[in-house]
Amino acid sequence: MDLSGKTVAIIGGGVSGIVQAKWLLQHQAQARILLFESRSDFGGVWDVSGSNGVMECTMCNVSRYLMELTDFPWPEGTIDFPHHSDVLNYIRSYAKEFIENTLIECHFNRKVKLVSKQQDSFVIETSNLQEPFETSTWIADCVIVANGHSSTPNFPFPVPKDLDFISHSASYKNHTLLGLQNKKVLVVGLSFSAVDIAVDLTRKGGNNVTVLTRRGSWFAPKRDKCNVPSDLKLPRLFTYLPHSVQNLLIKLSLNFKYFNQNHWQISNKCDPAGGNLVGSDDFVDLVRANKISVIHGSLEKVSHDKSVIISSREGADLKLAFDHVIFCTGYKPQFEFLSDDLNAGNELYPELYLNMIPLDHTLNLYYIGLFNVRYTSPFQVIDLQAQYIASLLTGKIALPDKTEMEKSVYSQKHHLATNCKAFRASLFISSDYRDNLARMIGKTPKLLDLLLSPRLFIEYYFGPITWAGYNISDSRLGKVARSSLNKTCDRAFGRHWFLKMNCILLGSVLSVTGAVLALSFYMM
Repeated sequence: MDLSGKTVAIIGGGVSGIVQAKWLLQHQAQARILLFESRSDFGGVWDVSGSNGVMECTMCNVSRYLMELTDFPWPEGTIDFPHHSDVLNYIRSYAKEFIENTLIECHFNRKVKLVSKQQDSFVIETSNLQEPFETSTWIADCVIVANGHSSTPNFPFPVPKDLDFISHSASYKNHTLLGLQNKKVLVVGLSFSAVDIAVDLTRKGGNNVTVLTRRGSWFAPKRDKCNVPSDLKLPRLFTYLPHSVQNLLIKLSLNFKYFNQNHWQISNKCDPAGGNLVGSDDFVDLVRANKISVIHGSLEKVSHDKSVIISSREGADLKLAFDHVIFCTGYKPQFEFLSDDLNAGNELYPELYLNMIPLDHTLNLYYIGLFNVRYTSPFQVIDLQAQYIASLLTGKIALPDKTEMEKSVYSQKHHLATNCKAFRASLFISSDYRDNLARMIGKTPKLLDLLLSPRLFIEYYFGPITWAGYNISDSRLGKVARSSLNKTCDRAFGRHWFLKMNCILLGSVLSVTGAVLALSFYMM
């Protein structure tokens, strides 16, 4: 697509929107770029003041090393697992560095009401949230949807609106806002938000908390015994293994190094590699101390008298009473502002090539951030997706034919149907997704660069996956990327790890050589 004289509209000013805008600029897109954000500043869900923003207790579940965006390091002194306010500051600093004072037109407090297609152009209708009766209409040649998929709460069954003791995790900010101090609370679900809420209620609210889960989750400690983030110990080579092997290795590792999760009946024989892996220390401690109860089953009914009917794993129905029920059952990836003819696919399996592009690519409609991830931060994937879309729009790469796109979509559907059973896993991407994107945009390191540097070879294949690994051979970022990868691996393996490894190898070689010489002397 030739962007000369065209208009590109980006909907959303969170990390997806600003990263996409940055890469359009980096690729020298000769277009007018509009960015619409309903809040008053950048940040998206990391802005705690928003209706669907993070909770006040939110700490990152993955380390900052995996959340680092291309060529934009975290400030010195940032803790391994940052507080949500640190992430918000990081995102806004990124926007200040790459977006502000550029030609990008940012429109804050603008809610997109409708996006429709008229001939070859998009018509975008917005309302001013500061002046409710002020509406505007914009024309664009290309639209990039970057407002995430955490806007429409998902409930497992229709919930009557008159039940004021029922809420969704989307509305949870702290234990006092909903008046839950010292209340008996049922938390439905066992993913990240459910764990955070259960811990917050127990630690700060003094609540009696019960967690209800159908499939359970596996729990990994955030740090190992040496206080190193556990996610830094997951090498790139691990993601190349078959799904079943990944499952087996994770289970063995967690049960052996952490604790027997089947004994405590948390995991319920679910698959950690299928999206049921949560990084948390506090939750496990509270379960083992009998301060949080876990029930395996399905919620069948909620009554006006605050009683609930639970179909337990053993087959019996339980009738229990709670003061409040919080559903932590994810979100529906719906885009209500898109006209019916633009809304691609259904809730669980969007008909999108690479989770980004409708099979009818002539629409010039793109999605960024429409996925869930395993083993890493969404920031990494967003970074690669934004580069892919920018490369596509500026003509640096081209889409395959429709048959190949359909084959890719079918393969993704099959992978999800086979390996990811939970609702929250419906948008999970395969573990090789990042490397495939990198290959398509020319970000795979040159083999010669890896072979010429043993340390670099080891860090790339046996170290954690970060943005640096995809830019080792980049003419502009290569030097910075190698330095960043060195520092991350020093954190993962310990300082001077490469020198220590060489000393061990040298010692081994000398020992073997000495043994051979001694044996030869003895036999003479």
